[in-house]
Amino acid sequence: MSIFIVTFAFTLAISSKWAYSYFGLSSFEQIVYHIKVPLEGTNTQFIFGWMKKCLLPGFIFGLIFSWVPINIAKMILLLCCIYGLCQIHFFSYVFDQFKKTDFYDTYFVESEVISPEKKMNFIHIYLESMETTYAKKEDGGDANEDLLPYLSQLTKDSVSFSQHEKIGGARVLTGTGWTTGGIVASTSGLPLIFSLKHKFCKDKVPFMPKVNTLGDILEKDGYNRVFMIGSDATFGGRRSYFDQHGHYDIQDTVSLKEEGILDKDYHAFWGFEDDKLFEFSKEKILDLSKSSKPFDFEMLTVDTHHPYGYQSKNCKNLFKESLSNSIYHTDENLKDFMEWLKKQDFYKDTVIVIQGDHTSMAAEYIHDTYSSNYDRRVWNTFIHSRVKPKKEKNRDFTTMDFYPTILAALGYKIKGDKLGLGTNLFSDTSTLTERFDADFVDQEIKRNSTFYRRLM
Repeated sequence: MSIFIVTFAFTLAISSKWAYSYFGLSSFEQIVYHIKVPLEGTNTQFIFGWMKKCLLPGFIFGLIFSWVPINIAKMILLLCCIYGLCQIHFFSYVFDQFKKTDFYDTYFVESEVISPEKKMNFIHIYLESMETTYAKKEDGGDANEDLLPYLSQLTKDSVSFSQHEKIGGARVLTGTGWTTGGIVASTSGLPLIFSLKHKFCKDKVPFMPKVNTLGDILEKDGYNRVFMIGSDATFGGRRSYFDQHGHYDIQDTVSLKEEGILDKDYHAFWGFEDDKLFEFSKEKILDLSKSSKPFDFEMLTVDTHHPYGYQSKNCKNLFKESLSNSIYHTDENLKDFMEWLKKQDFYKDTVIVIQGDHTSMAAEYIHDTYSSNYDRRVWNTFIHSRVKPKKEKNRDFTTMDFYPTILAALGYKIKGDKLGLGTNLFSDTSTLTERFDADFVDQEIKRNSTFYRRLM
């Protein structure tokens, strides 16, 4: 009996540490969220990594300590549980739940939004885990290799917000550090923090029912709306969010197989690779452009997903790290896509926003490849914005500020230049992290808020 208890104990302890390294988890809130939402379509690659790095060492420890009495084995289990809970920041999460905050009551803004006379098309490109770290050092990043030659030059030639004079970007706060959290932050101005009491995020369960989002606004203004990704949209609650806020036509592995665009048994990485995603996107955008209505096309890449990325047959093996090759190939795909867009009649009437959904969770890759002192931020590039920034650079901001900023780029007028917890970066109005210390803002949004719970 002792061998099983000890094996379980050490596997648990090792798993808690491994999870933060493998997934790059930033908070216990992230764990709570993924407990609450559907996990259909998840990439199962991590299971083999867990068995090798957690289950196997746990079993070895179990053999080593198999001789201990049952009471000692239980003590080991208790200590391992405490260690594991510390590793996943459980105790700090519980502490925050007992501390109430009026931060949301005070700073959440539901402002008047005035639609423009001329409605621009909108293409919103989320590049998986795209952070400024990958830019060359002389451009503001921390890379010795030129991983993003096209995106770096495009960003220099376009509007991009930064904390300094070079390529920079947005902070990632609690509740915004994974894909769904990052998408929600940049389209609603709010972090995504579910309580342990929150209902499971199923198709029929309301997802942020009292929050007005980018999708809601564009739906009201008659936009045709599409969300396209190379995985199952159900994973992480993305289907619920895009269906309930904008009633998007969701193009994912499920729908594309039903339509016969993908073979029913096709599977690569999380679903299908970015080479296909960009080609499918071209076809869908051409269809949308034929309508008299403006369109909102949202897309999310996947090949740069942690821990090692995905290398398709077209991906060049130029760098030592596999993820570096995936990043470079994403840049190639983006260049091809943008060069295609420039040839289209609707290009000049289309606002294009390119951003990372969050900073990378590939903790081992980041730790082994880049400086631990580098200030990692989320990439952003705005093309064909209807307005110019009043402050060119030196802004301190978060991904929640993208929400009103995107609307402003599309020509919308926002009373007070604030929506949700976000601030229009084209204005000279201070963001929350410019008014307050970023650590203070991060601490407050994690705390218990009745106002926030009502919104969710």
